[in-house]
Amino acid sequence: MRRVPDDGLTVLQPLFETVFKHPVSLALLHWKYGDRRGESWLAESADGQPTMHCGLYFRDVLLRGRVLRVPQLVDLMAPPKSRGLSRTGSPFALLMRKILAELPRPDNPDGIAFGIPSDRAMRLGEHMGVYRTVDRLMELEFAPMRRRFGPRWRVLSSVSALDAVVLNDLWLKMSGDLSAFALGVRDVGYLQHRYLAHPEKRYTLLLVESYWRRRPIGLAVIGQGDDRRELLDVVSCWDNAPAVIGAAQAWLAENAAKSLSFLLTERFARQLASLAIRCEPTQFRIMANPFSPPSSIAALEGQWWLTGGDTDYR
Repeated sequence: MRRVPDDGLTVLQPLFETVFKHPVSLALLHWKYGDRRGESWLAESADGQPTMHCGLYFRDVLLRGRVLRVPQLVDLMAPPKSRGLSRTGSPFALLMRKILAELPRPDNPDGIAFGIPSDRAMRLGEHMGVYRTVDRLMELEFAPMRRRFGPRWRVLSSVSALDAVVLNDLWLKMSGDLSAFALGVRDVGYLQHRYLAHPEKRYTLLLVESYWRRRPIGLAVIGQGDDRRELLDVVSCWDNAPAVIGAAQAWLAENAAKSLSFLLTERFARQLASLAIRCEPTQFRIMANPFSPPSSIAALEGQWWLTGGDTDYR
């Protein structure tokens, strides 16, 4: 088992294409793992062939008022012909135990981690005792809707110095409202890297303003698409979240799109369900490190704010 250095990330490309059936660019791998943003871990056979991969994509996470540097487990990959993955001595089990055992660090003393694996990967991890379910993603669907007196918006293609102040202020209000929960930091630095500096995808960032006072009340991030779009992120105080979603619905109507989906963890999705035309569970659950202290795991159960934008691939 070894950590892949930044200049060796090309080793992941053939494995990624074999497993996920589409190529991955070196630019995207560097965006995710380079410059200490993440770590790429490989288990290899005696002849140097990859037998398992797990990536760590680090996020600053606010947990009950504390900011921790928490790894998100991503790019879980094994060659298609791998056998015995459910054995306690399998490359999957050995690699995951090594990674999880080494997570406690000064900036994350309890070794907290999270991931959003598919149902199959979650069941395998739980069977091996290396994953613990603490939450799940729901999918909300919103219809396009024109509002004569609704919030207005401005599309951000770049972030000026004044925009940066506004976005950080929105994040401070959101983090204040959700200080009792767990959520990834969404300050201007994160927003720029995640959405504006993505090497392959383009997102629409709507800076939403109140109708009457024209004051910024939130940010909505909408993904690429044709008539069906995805709301990737919302940054606002909780009371303004419905208005920000309403602005996204109005933008949808102006752009001839038919629907807007939004992946969100269950507690918050159910509170917004009355605004949606559909709210259903997905196959995606939120995992925790089962080797963290029980009190830390309990603090995460049903307490995450995670959206589709928190994944590394949407």
